[in-house]
Amino acid sequence: FNRRNYEKLLLNISEYPELKNLSHCVVHNYAQSLFVAFQASLQKSDVGNDPPYHYLEEAERLMREEILANRDNIGMYVDNTNLLCQILICQRKFAEANQILTPCLQKAQRILGPSHVGTKDLLDLYAVICAHTK
Repeated sequence: FNRRNYEKLLLNISEYPELKNLSHCVVHNYAQSLFVAFQASLQKSDVGNDPPYHYLEEAERLMREEILANRDNIGMYVDNTNLLCQILICQRKFAEANQILTPCLQKAQRILGPSHVGTKDLLDLYAVICAHTK
């Protein structure tokens, strides 16, 4: 999933209002692909070659916007928060990740319940954050 495809899909979505609900998927998939590409570059990085940190910055920005736009949809809110927190953890921004994760986790536990896969994923992230902040 590259930037050209992302921009092309968003343009099509803006031209056809009936596709509006797909924009979340497009943005999320693009941000996730940036995150995965960054992680892959860490695995392959040679001495002297910096990983593409701008990928993380762009993915973080996209997910912050998506969280603000889709807080009322619990599924989207959980998915977006999960990805944003993974991005923040990768950047070692543990306190910020915790600040974003906590209200989402509380809402997920209340609405989805503790056994829902989304809630469990958020709890796993919470454990990672706690392990790095103590």
